[in-house]
Amino acid sequence: MMRETERLGGTRVKEIIEGLDALYAEIAREQEIWKKASPFQCPDGCGSCCVDFEPDVLESEALYLASWMLCHQRDRALAILDGSFVSPRAGTPAAGSPGCVLFDPETPYHCTVYEGRCLICRLFGYSGDRGKDGRPRLKPCKFLPSLTVASPGDRAAVGGSSEGVEHRQYSEAELLDLFGAVPPVMADIAAQVVALTPDSAQDRLPLREALRLAISKILMLERFSGGSPEV
Repeated sequence: MMRETERLGGTRVKEIIEGLDALYAEIAREQEIWKKASPFQCPDGCGSCCVDFEPDVLESEALYLASWMLCHQRDRALAILDGSFVSPRAGTPAAGSPGCVLFDPETPYHCTVYEGRCLICRLFGYSGDRGKDGRPRLKPCKFLPSLTVASPGDRAAVGGSSEGVEHRQYSEAELLDLFGAVPPVMADIAAQVVALTPDSAQDRLPLREALRLAISKILMLERFSGGSPEV
């Protein structure tokens, strides 16, 4: 995020965004290990989990996305700020559209801000939680094909592919036995994100509201730091 935050000088917001960027990179590394080990893979172009979903986000997540958009999609960011943005969801205005206003049902991968997307959008499908015993566990996404999971040995015997996914809870012991790995735990990662801005740990807003506020804040910091480009 060096390019995205270079106009923010030595501000606290820059520290927050770059701290979140480091956590996002760690999530990607942990998920890559899990993806290579397990058969739980999102089908290309699915997007079913995003169709009617709009995340409630922390300010740090909104600032990250706002910074990314102001660098890579500045006109769209400014349109969100002044209220003229039209969501790609059936061409409806941002204020009246259901679900995430940045979701495009007509493109193959749907998310129009993928590199700047929020925490839950990075975790969903490739993270687990903890059971009452405190141990990691996983319940696969309900949109994955519902078939039988093959063990690593079985997958090797049939050329490296599994037969599918059972929609049930898998314990840590089962995950390790079947795949030799466990996915990142959602609550553990969320706690690290909250720690970036502990004073606002309970403050969440729907993405469309939080993003507009974050864009305004970053533009103000750009002006104060003397780094705002001509618009």
